[in-house]
Amino acid sequence: MASIIEFRRALHQIPELAFHETQTQAYVLQTLRNMGWDPRPIAGTGVVVDIDSGRPGPTVMFRADMDGLPLTEETGLAFASRHPGVMHACGHDGHMAILLGLAERLAEGAPFQGRVRLAFQPAEERPPGGALQMIEAGVLDGVDEVYGLHLWAGFPVGTIGLRPGPMMANADEFRIVVTGRGGHGSQPEATADAVLLASQIVVNLQTIVSRRVPALEPAVVTCGTIQGGHTFNIIAERAEITGTVRTFSAETQALVRQEMAHIARTTALLYGADAELVYNPGYPALINAEEPTRRWQARLREWATVVEPEPSMGGEDFAYYLHHRPGAFLFLGARPDVEYPHHSPHFQINEDALALGVEAFWNVIRA
Repeated sequence: MASIIEFRRALHQIPELAFHETQTQAYVLQTLRNMGWDPRPIAGTGVVVDIDSGRPGPTVMFRADMDGLPLTEETGLAFASRHPGVMHACGHDGHMAILLGLAERLAEGAPFQGRVRLAFQPAEERPPGGALQMIEAGVLDGVDEVYGLHLWAGFPVGTIGLRPGPMMANADEFRIVVTGRGGHGSQPEATADAVLLASQIVVNLQTIVSRRVPALEPAVVTCGTIQGGHTFNIIAERAEITGTVRTFSAETQALVRQEMAHIARTTALLYGADAELVYNPGYPALINAEEPTRRWQARLREWATVVEPEPSMGGEDFAYYLHHRPGAFLFLGARPDVEYPHHSPHFQINEDALALGVEAFWNVIRA
């Protein structure tokens, strides 16, 4: 499908950040209209189009995310980003191209039953994400099942990762503000060193997973930044820790949050200081429904290698749709010759995966 590669390369050149996907939206709208469909804007910079087979059957929604990342591309591709400081470094250009490829197949008369809704969603990369705005705008009205995918550089082309149950994690953000007593670097006895306390809190937080969470329950507590102080000879009065928590169950999520607040507060009290936890729940866990997932697996196994991967601790706002409707989300193998991680300025995909993405979605609805 030469056109699907053309779609992807055109979109790759015009990446835009969350809720600013105006050129991307215009491209998707015009491309769908050129196929004979009647798309409409939704949720600001999103796009939705309904396609009716004229035959009885369910309404199935497929979703693609649209936004890029704040990165300067370093791939050297002839079709590299034309927008300085913004890049499609996670495969969203490919996701949109796959959905456009499915629209093209349906425009050519491929038989199916029921109705198809194609949803191009803004702002997957930026919590709270565009899925909530799409849902508030009515994208799930009348929808029976929802499906999505993510191009996955960790799998070779032809391999699909799909499992029922937990697929991706709760992705939460936290901030801990430590307030001590500042002073001269030569008189530490007169201070409560916020940098020292923050460092101790970071170490103590690591006991949550090892000593509080049940051994067979997945959880991650990552401290991403620690900031405090202004110069070499002054003991800091204030320091701040930021990071992320990844869990699958609501019970473990609540336990980790409770233990973090307790550790931060008591560690600071030990030295006559104070620490406050600000905890912001992010995308919920992505849970694939049993029956739609097993049905999809059976069809995919007719032509692809289907594996049931371990759940990923990454987050994905497609989870919101699955909280409202049954459906499933898969990882589509797209490993290039030279593999770089997602969100790298060197990130690339194997474009041979794009046609397989269309085939994967087609297998949900084929008559």
